[in-house]
Amino acid sequence: MITEVIQLAHYRMRYFTNIYNYFDCLSIILPTVVMTIMLTHFQFSDGFGSVKVVERGLVVGITFSIFLLWIEFILYLRLISYMSIYIYYIIIIIKNVFPFILFMILLIIAFAHTMLVLLKNPEIIKINDNTFSGNAISTTTNERFNIDIKSDFDPRNTNDNPFYEFLTSMKATYLGNWIQSDVFDFWAIDVLSLIASIFLITILQNMFITLMSGIYEQAATKGRQALLRYRANQIADYEALHHIHLRPHEPDPKYIYYIGRSKNFEEWQESRKDQDTIYKGFENKFKTNNLRKFVDDKFLIWKYDDDSKM
Repeated sequence: MITEVIQLAHYRMRYFTNIYNYFDCLSIILPTVVMTIMLTHFQFSDGFGSVKVVERGLVVGITFSIFLLWIEFILYLRLISYMSIYIYYIIIIIKNVFPFILFMILLIIAFAHTMLVLLKNPEIIKINDNTFSGNAISTTTNERFNIDIKSDFDPRNTNDNPFYEFLTSMKATYLGNWIQSDVFDFWAIDVLSLIASIFLITILQNMFITLMSGIYEQAATKGRQALLRYRANQIADYEALHHIHLRPHEPDPKYIYYIGRSKNFEEWQESRKDQDTIYKGFENKFKTNNLRKFVDDKFLIWKYDDDSKM
């Protein structure tokens, strides 16, 4: 948490624009709270032996803590290049498809609300009674019985009628659980179920697949850019730190030398032979800003001629 506070002081408002910081904080706070609650039941004599009943809320807290810790571990893998590229793929794809997902959620809410209003009072709608008939034989007397079984359907129970409450209505709409068309005998239910199936299952799902295929190609390019940007930010953050050294350290090098492979340069030069130089478009733009040598510039690397036109 001290590290997160230091980052907040360093980045200020930009700290809240990074989604990784939220996972960093949650993966610390939630497990700490859960462990604190668990330790209230701990005894030095028998550990957790005195606990007789396991609380369901505590189990849920432990479950989400484990999930957040795994997510945090996976996000730490973005330090490795060939692993981080897929993490950036997922983030870029989610950012691009989020408006479509929001639009899809609004349609689900619309159909769920419509069916909720229609089936909230099921006594005004006729119910198709499902009956099953068969034969049964007594094992003691070998007597045969004709049995008719009628389904025990309760329209006010969310297990039988998921459109009786709003949350279960949304879940049934998203999963395409249109059991109401088989149970209720009403033409309006059949029409609305057909419209919802066409929009949610046929149209939107195919649109989502098409959108994902197009975004994945963009994510391949943007993912590599995000990886390079993340590495650059890591280097910049490290350079901005106040380092404490126990012994005098060697100063940073004055010059950085790069030795390239001549074969790579020759291939690049051949590929650029029929193309314009990358800086050609800037020549006219900076024509008025000629470089000039200052009198007191004793450490200047550039070399100039005495020609005043330079």
